[in-house]
Amino acid sequence: MQDDNSDRTTGETAEETTERKGIPNPVTELVNSFKALKDAPRGFWYTNYAYWLDGVSYFGMLILLTMFFHDVAELSDDTGHKLVSIYTGLISGSMLVFGPVSDRLGVRRSLLISVILYIIGRAALPLIPDFFPPGSVPLVVFCVIALVVAAAGNGFMQPSCYAGVRRFTDEKTAAMGYGLLYAGMNLGIVVIGLISPRIRTGFHIKGLIDFDGFGIEGVFWFCVFVNVLMLLGLVFFFTSRVEREAAQAGGETHDEKEKRERAGRQLTKDPMGAIVDWFRGNPVSNPRFMFFIFVLVPVQTLFAYQWLVLPQYVTRAFSEIVANNMESIVNIANPLIIVLGVPIITAITRRVPVYWMMIIGSLVSALPTFLFVIGPRFPLLMTYIIIFSIGEAMWQPRFLQFAAELAPKGKTGAYIAYAHIPWFLVKTLCGLYTGLMMERYCPAEGPLHTETMWLIYGFIALTSPVGLILAKNWVRKGLDTKSAGEE
Repeated sequence: MQDDNSDRTTGETAEETTERKGIPNPVTELVNSFKALKDAPRGFWYTNYAYWLDGVSYFGMLILLTMFFHDVAELSDDTGHKLVSIYTGLISGSMLVFGPVSDRLGVRRSLLISVILYIIGRAALPLIPDFFPPGSVPLVVFCVIALVVAAAGNGFMQPSCYAGVRRFTDEKTAAMGYGLLYAGMNLGIVVIGLISPRIRTGFHIKGLIDFDGFGIEGVFWFCVFVNVLMLLGLVFFFTSRVEREAAQAGGETHDEKEKRERAGRQLTKDPMGAIVDWFRGNPVSNPRFMFFIFVLVPVQTLFAYQWLVLPQYVTRAFSEIVANNMESIVNIANPLIIVLGVPIITAITRRVPVYWMMIIGSLVSALPTFLFVIGPRFPLLMTYIIIFSIGEAMWQPRFLQFAAELAPKGKTGAYIAYAHIPWFLVKTLCGLYTGLMMERYCPAEGPLHTETMWLIYGFIALTSPVGLILAKNWVRKGLDTKSAGEE
């Protein structure tokens, strides 16, 4: 893999090479990639097995968390939304803490720890309302503890899975390996989107089946069962020997292994020093970069609404048949469009400047929010999900690309790290106001005024593309100056 993004034999850039060769045949590329992965070591597939099932269990619970806290734990919408925001924020924070630890422990042990933490935290959650009075302080405290434990499991899971793909693949299979990991996780979301409504609300076939469902707690226990399957598969099949063989097949030499383990030991001994080194690039000194990543915060709030707002909005404002299939509506179209649409949209728009793609994509994501101003109608709901997902596929994958382009030479890693900070803030802070908005405009009982709520959300999201347009010349000037200096 060439780090300088150029053709060594002709001196032409990667973009010029693509122009000369044209867009690769996606079917041929897919077939060749899968052929290359055919002989991938077992450790690679066990890593994917864990991550795919994690997509089922994590998103199966996340989409129902606000409903669980209100309907089962009998907390206010405001308190429930804040708890969910604490949870999603802790996930990002735990990756920073436990990512270096997972490097030292290795892929297999990190995955085992992750799944054990999952089972403890997620199994405790549906049990807590049975032991404490509804809405009480002890109930909230123990819910927070359960969420902290589950979030720690996430802190091990994602870093170790991506590290596993890195260790268990070679140059020919790495790109497809990462793609398969991401696609598998999204397909897991689709699977739980199909299963969850039937577990929660049941299904009825006249004269044959009359099943009323197990409620939200039933879905949670199903997700715990999925975690148990993950644990059994890892314990009995992903052995230490399999991990060693996979690392060797992936091309990890003895020296690389020693270097990785030595780095892991150092990170474990001095975590604060590691954090300081991680941020040493000082991107905060670049006002254009800081503006760029934070101007996208308003449109990124729409992503948090997928689990904070949409589940309760659909179950409260729509008909019973729509409400009973909420998970399928919210959890299926978006991941399918992302998995299928990203490579197609990337190929079609490859000649469009990245900054313009950020403007267009964020605008496409924000505008359909105003469809809800007309009222809670099912065709508008599906139209919103589809258009929003297309917009996400247009700008989200190129967000980090543009952040990297703004980075001075040698400081790309620090800039990429800082680019994740706004997403951490979105996940942590959105719940501070979405619960109050639900209580005022979309309460469980009483008149609904959801049109006003979505009008406010739409104007918030729209400030991102407007800000990008207004600052276009200023931000692009900094990028052009940097490029000229490097040349």
